[in-house]
Amino acid sequence: MTQTSPNEPFNESGAAVADYRQQAREFLAKSRKYLADDDLHQASEKGWGAAAWMAKAVADAQGWEYQKHPQFSVVLNNARRVTGEIRLLGMAGIANDLHGNVYTRKRFLDPESIALSLDQIAILLDILEPLTQNSTA
Repeated sequence: MTQTSPNEPFNESGAAVADYRQQAREFLAKSRKYLADDDLHQASEKGWGAAAWMAKAVADAQGWEYQKHPQFSVVLNNARRVTGEIRLLGMAGIANDLHGNVYTRKRFLDPESIALSLDQIAILLDILEPLTQNSTA
């Protein structure tokens, strides 16, 4: 939770944005640990979670709606328009593919592909994070 001094008013939206950003980074770190432990399902799901939570931070900071899973792609499309960053198109698919891995038997999952996808999620977080600064956090 974001701490405020007694002389600063508490800004719930700003606190939420900060919480979403922090959670996104924590999920990415956990995804790497799960990958190292060969827990490919959890590595994938935490990678997806990292992307989704940073998208929540962006949506909150920018005043965009993000309440349901399908809105993830809408947020990333909006972010692409704002930033001009074309890589966001493919990164939305990578994040969704990671989420889909939860429904795939482990023997069909490829650790190297998951590792490469997590590298892309790290880039995604770096691209999106500046868009979270429009909040009054």
